[in-house]
Amino acid sequence: MTKSWILSFVSAGLVVLSVPAMGAVAAKCCVPGKPTAASYTWNFKGEANAIFKNVQNDAVLARSHADQLQAENRFDQIDWQVQEVQLQALKHDIDQMGAGLCRLEVIHTALAPWQQREVRRIANVLPLMADNTTDAINFMNAHQDELWLPAYQRYSQNLYAESSRLAHSSREAVAYAHVSRKYRNLQRELAPSAS
Repeated sequence: MTKSWILSFVSAGLVVLSVPAMGAVAAKCCVPGKPTAASYTWNFKGEANAIFKNVQNDAVLARSHADQLQAENRFDQIDWQVQEVQLQALKHDIDQMGAGLCRLEVIHTALAPWQQREVRRIANVLPLMADNTTDAINFMNAHQDELWLPAYQRYSQNLYAESSRLAHSSREAVAYAHVSRKYRNLQRELAPSAS
């Protein structure tokens, strides 16, 4: 496990920073590529809906890992190694959602207004999750025998609340996309045919 890990967002797009123990910084920026012929006919709204589904799945996994963190924290003896496994799983879930958010931010202007609102919701919650995971990992590394302290407990509570909020929001977006698609299909089926 690296000593620290940070997922932060900047106005230019998503930047993932990995800060190893030695202090070197490696960064990946999410920037749009050059348009291709396929770019003009690509179904960006459909792609966004698929990403929302992936975010929903990852948020549900993250909520499960955060729930496990909290469940373990209820015992008198908290095993830091069990906590480390859950935090690494949370980090992975957040990285997955961050990759989806990166793509959503690139195609943001081609999306429907309701999809743009969902992208903003994801962009608001994901950095909080990343910060809480980073703080929990740093705390755990420094205080392996003191994970019962309220500060550490707060990180796991925040992670559960944030992942729950993201799972709910993305579930609603997926449901809305499904209903909208059904509505459009029904409109086509029921529309009078031109004779």
